[in-house]
Amino acid sequence: MDREELRRCIHGFSLDKCKKGNQGFSRILIQLFGFLGHGKSAFINTCIYVLEDGEYENWAKAIEQDGGSTTERIPYKLTRNITLVDNRGLKNMDGYETGEIFAQLGNLLPLGKVDWPKGFELVDRITRAEKSMTTSDFIFPVFVHSVKKSISPEEQENMKKVLLKSRDLTGVYPIVVLTHKTSGKLTDTENVFRDMGMERIFSFENYTKEDHMKTRGRHEEVLKFLYEVIKDVEFRIEHRPQDPVKEIMERKRFVTRYIHECAKKAEQEKIELQRARDQARLQKVKRAQEEQISRQRERERQDRDMEMKWKQEELERGRQLQLARQNEELQAEVEKLRKKSKKKWRIFR
Repeated sequence: MDREELRRCIHGFSLDKCKKGNQGFSRILIQLFGFLGHGKSAFINTCIYVLEDGEYENWAKAIEQDGGSTTERIPYKLTRNITLVDNRGLKNMDGYETGEIFAQLGNLLPLGKVDWPKGFELVDRITRAEKSMTTSDFIFPVFVHSVKKSISPEEQENMKKVLLKSRDLTGVYPIVVLTHKTSGKLTDTENVFRDMGMERIFSFENYTKEDHMKTRGRHEEVLKFLYEVIKDVEFRIEHRPQDPVKEIMERKRFVTRYIHECAKKAEQEKIELQRARDQARLQKVKRAQEEQISRQRERERQDRDMEMKWKQEELERGRQLQLARQNEELQAEVEKLRKKSKKKWRIFR
């Protein structure tokens, strides 16, 4: 299928044309998620540019430098039946942020500004948004990652958990989109995601304001990606009974349970942290007491040594005085004998 056929197929796609009908769905909602600054907004610009095949514009307000700027959930209509959503990027993959991402992927929150809540605040927001939930969207998760960014073993493990949970949440294995494919080790990055169990991986060099010269390769890559999404949705609607209302309630239960587990884990970590702090404080007090006892014992030992030394010195002084008295007495006795002997000597003379 050439580019024009692919483009016509994408533009002409309708869920009503599925073999078993739309089953309550009106559009495909391609949910982009991933870390901040990995090219989600630029990828949206690229998709629109390729599909419209007109002049390039920065529709998604992408920042070409690394860093990321999206703080809202913003939809971009590609066709009458396909919409891309630029979700707020993750700074890290801790419980609260991933809970927010799952709520976005599950389409449980309205579009607009996104805040990272703490604990059950997110559950309250989901509950308040129930009346505005759209049940007619077929959710399709797409994880965007830049090849320029290396993945540590710890990040790989956390990323794998998030990707598999996004599959459990939506019922769809995420497609992985790798951006900046010529700016890093593409094969190594692809292998990392394959090790996570991800089978469908697309790599792109996004069109940008500075580099938007149309090339067949880039156009075909984007069109094949969108065509793959369409074919996957058709397959799932054909082979798996769908109930949009039931599915969104299941997604709500999934996210609520996940938030509850994260809150329990955070509380347990808080307890363990406090326990560790208390233990460290007790150890510190114990060490201080031991040091105080040690110093006290050292002072007592020094006092005993000084007392013993003083007694020894007193004994030595007493001995010296006694020796001096004995010497004086001896000298006096000798002197007395000498005088007596001298007196006798005079008499005899």
